[in-house]
Amino acid sequence: MHHTLYISGYNDGRARKAKRATHLAHEMDWQARLPPNWKDQVVGPLWVQVHRDHDVGAERWMGYNEDDQPCYCRYRFVISRQEVQPGEPDRRLSYCEDLTAWLLRDGRWVIHREILSQAERPTSYSFYSLSERMPR
Repeated sequence: MHHTLYISGYNDGRARKAKRATHLAHEMDWQARLPPNWKDQVVGPLWVQVHRDHDVGAERWMGYNEDDQPCYCRYRFVISRQEVQPGEPDRRLSYCEDLTAWLLRDGRWVIHREILSQAERPTSYSFYSLSERMPR
């Protein structure tokens, strides 16, 4: 499934106020997990494309700037066990990843990744990193 969301209140990319996309009465705040001291250093999206695949539990959001170049990226997916072994706890969720990335004005990407794994025992962690390239 594919949706296009348009950002309201765009103000020349200075990120003085939160830019949001509205779709089906839900708001998507593209700056939600961005550290406050980096908010004025990122390029804000004018519009966002959303791709969802409900069959595999995945979605990808791509935000584009005024030059139609990617400046925001988010993806989420879930990998779950199909069967439960007798005597084991019923943990259908095996692995979940949620990644958000923002383009900095200097061309680098700030990436925030959250990972939840229940393969052996429940574990979750999140971290920030910098990259020269947009995550794929």
